[in-house]
Amino acid sequence: MAYIDAFSANDALIKQLGEGNAYLAWVMALYLEEPDVEALASEGITDGPNDKKIDFIYLDRDTKRVIFAQGYLSGGKQDSAPANKAADLNTAAAWLMSGDLANVPETLREIIVECREAIDEGEVEGIELLYVHNLPESVNVTRELQTAAQHLQKTLGSASISVVARELGISRTEHIFATQESHIDVKDIVHFPSDVKFSESGPKWEASVSSVPGLWLHELYSKYEDRLFSANYRGFLGISRRRRINNGIRQSAELKPKDFWVFNNGITLLTLGKRESKAGVELTGISIINGAQTTGSIGSIDLKKNDIKSVNVLCRVIQCSDPETISEIVRYNNTQNEITTWDQFSNDSEQNRIFKEFEELGHTYVRKRGFRAAGDQIGIEEVAQPLLAFHGRYQDGIRGKNQIFERNLYIRTRSKIKKLGISF
Repeated sequence: MAYIDAFSANDALIKQLGEGNAYLAWVMALYLEEPDVEALASEGITDGPNDKKIDFIYLDRDTKRVIFAQGYLSGGKQDSAPANKAADLNTAAAWLMSGDLANVPETLREIIVECREAIDEGEVEGIELLYVHNLPESVNVTRELQTAAQHLQKTLGSASISVVARELGISRTEHIFATQESHIDVKDIVHFPSDVKFSESGPKWEASVSSVPGLWLHELYSKYEDRLFSANYRGFLGISRRRRINNGIRQSAELKPKDFWVFNNGITLLTLGKRESKAGVELTGISIINGAQTTGSIGSIDLKKNDIKSVNVLCRVIQCSDPETISEIVRYNNTQNEITTWDQFSNDSEQNRIFKEFEELGHTYVRKRGFRAAGDQIGIEEVAQPLLAFHGRYQDGIRGKNQIFERNLYIRTRSKIKKLGISF
């Protein structure tokens, strides 16, 4: 197994954590696509006395999910991993959700408290239970994992949180490792349904621009689901009331299908090869590196209730087979600036007032990103956190900047300040 050889080369990590914990941390970093294994291990590894069957736990606020895992490293050949270790995730889930924290070690207690608060405040949309080991996957383990996931889902009740259980044995881990080498999981020959309108090329890549039917994207998502986004850092985040953007994408496709092309920014596909055939253009391997939310939202439409035959989407197709170039393409396409939640308030009347008051004092207050000329200028996103703390909302103040605006804390604090007649 290539991934075993890659893990074994991490001598410093193995020496620092011990082989078992090093293996768990390394596989979790692979699974989460986290380049800094040591930092992830420091944050997530909890294995030790009285760990409540939680070997690893991680709160990912960006993707709104909690991941916790059991780890097992076999020193010999066995047909499968012990199923009782998978069953231990039931115990782990119980401690995560409702265990008496007075009996939990301090470091583990802190992250459990953080996870519980995130769940209670609606900041978690998915929980993943993982069993990480170096043996073949088995039916017995799968059953135990499914039972643990069902129990946890029942405990959560009506909360709109999805629970997923996965066994990361040698086959699955090798698959993840191999996929990340090329970033493309779907290796099938895929028929491309449209003519090329515009082309560009570079030293190790070729690209073309086209317009593709929404029905084609629906078909792709129905067939491949999350595998389609293997080269996208986030994947499809789902449709829910909290996912207003994705819900809006779907509604615009359903209600105004002929206008969808101008409402949407389009998608970018990565493929290992592209060739002309009698049947048209064929792509060898495919991953959507930008536009997962668009594709997933269209893919979630019920075709029995909605006609999306007139939905078309702007599409850029990038062909590249050089691993280093692919990594750069994936990285840069997944790290461009996005519209943050505070951007929507940049033209707010209160922000205009603050801008003028700072200007009268000889200082520059920046309401929009991209307009900052000097490093000593003050921006809207820098003011929100200390402002909340100043008004006694310390816990809210330490949250991520996006969450402050998503939760309308900015609006409530602004209204309070207005009533008091205070400038800030």
